Formats: sequence, C-alpha cells, structure tokens
Amino acid sequence: MALSTTYFLSVPHCITTWKGIQLSKLYIYFFSGGYQFQGIVDCEYDDTIDNMIYFVKNIFNQKLTTIYDSRVQKYVGFEEFGIRNADRYNSQAWKMAIRKAEVETICRYSARFFKLSTLERIVRLTKPSRYGEPSMLECSVLGFYPQEVRVSWLRDGLETTTAVTSTDTLANGDWSYQLHSYLEFRPRRGESVSCMVEHPSLDEPLEVVWGERPGEERECCCGLEGGEDSWNGNVGERGTERGRNILLIVVFS
Repeated sequence: MALSTTYFLSVPHCITTWKGIQLSKLYIYFFSGGYQFQGIVDCEYDDTIDNMIYFVKNIFNQKLTTIYDSRVQKYVGFEEFGIRNADRYNSQAWKMAIRKAEVETICRYSARFFKLSTLERIVRLTKPSRYGEPSMLECSVLGFYPQEVRVSWLRDGLETTTAVTSTDTLANGDWSYQLHSYLEFRPRRGESVSCMVEHPSLDEPLEVVWGERPGEERECCCGLEGGEDSWNGNVGERGTERGRNILLIVVFS
C-alpha cells in the first residue's frame, strides 16, 4: 500500500553543548496511517571549525534506523530494516560522494556563517547620556529557549518597577523567543542602572550594567542583533556554557 505524505516540517537551530557547537536541522514527514519519518542533520565542531563531525540520522516511528558518520564515511544500520538500508546506501557511490561533500557545503559553510554573524559580533558605545534629562533604556533578550524568562531592572542594586514597560514574549518562528523591556528614567551622577535576565539556560542571573564598556572577555553568542547605532551598554558576561543561547542587548535612546 502506497503512503501519501500529509505534512512536512523543517526546523533549523543552533545549540551549544559541552563538546562545542552543534548545528542541527530536523525534517519531519507525517504519512497517512500514523507513520512518521524524521531526518536529522547534525554538524558538531569546536571553535576552530576544523574538527567537523557530520551526522545524518534517519528515524522511522521514533526508532533510529540508520546514521551516517563522517568519521567513518559510511552508514551504520540498526535492526534488520536499518542494516538493509545502510548496506544499500553504502553501495551507492553517488550518495557517499554527496555525504562527503556536505561536510564542507553544509557544515563548514553554516559554521562560518554563524561564527561571523553571531559569535564575532562587536558591540560599541554610542552617544553619552546627559544627567537629569529624561531618557529611556531598552533591554532586549533575543534567541532564547524555552519560553519562560524574567527580565528586571535594578537601580543601585535594588529592583524597580516604576516606569517599566515590557512586550509579551514573542515567538521568532524557529522555536526561539525574544522579549523587550524599557525603563524611563533621569540619569543621576554615580547611579548604577542594570538589566537582569533569569532563564533556565543560565545557572545564575545574567546582568548588564548600563554605561560599562565591554571588555575583551565579554561577548554575545548564538544571536544576531545590535550594531553601531543601537548600543549603549554592555553584553552580560557569559557565566556558563548553557547560557550561550542568550543574547542580551541594552540600548540607550
């Protein structure tokens, strides 16, 4: 009996693991009769992107059937159905040539893109504030998952809710979210104003103090925002590897 495809979903995402950075893309096919096929493409690499490992995983009804591993340059099958398919894939020279080339065309290409557009983003200080003038700070939390997040404003270390407004948590369409919070205030000389984010991916709250210049050890990871005209603050220090999917921006206007 022929199976007809009824739904298709493609979900690319970037995560950071204890081994380095992992780029993944998930394909899900739903068939009539309750059958499901999933294809997962994984690229795992370190900061140099030289040691690239490429996986192609085929999953049928939640069971892994075959996996291509670039380290051995062949498919490995599981159970009778998967072993038979792996043998067939490995005998197809054209398929093996494509998988070998995809280490460069998919993995290294994507890794270079994410490295240049996110990991090496530079934040800059824009116009200075004037004490006593009405001002507004914007704290943007971008590219986080799961959805639960808490953003608060601190003045001299004490949380303030006066003149604070925030957007709802907004879905980006790729399973990640963003949120923007605003503080209206009049800067006072010597006052410390900061934005603090609490999120399950962080072992401790991430805090950005307005007006501090970013040091070399501070950087933004796995996000893409900011620029020369939108920054007057600092990226929060990355306290843990699990916090890398948080990009925190403070904008002064």
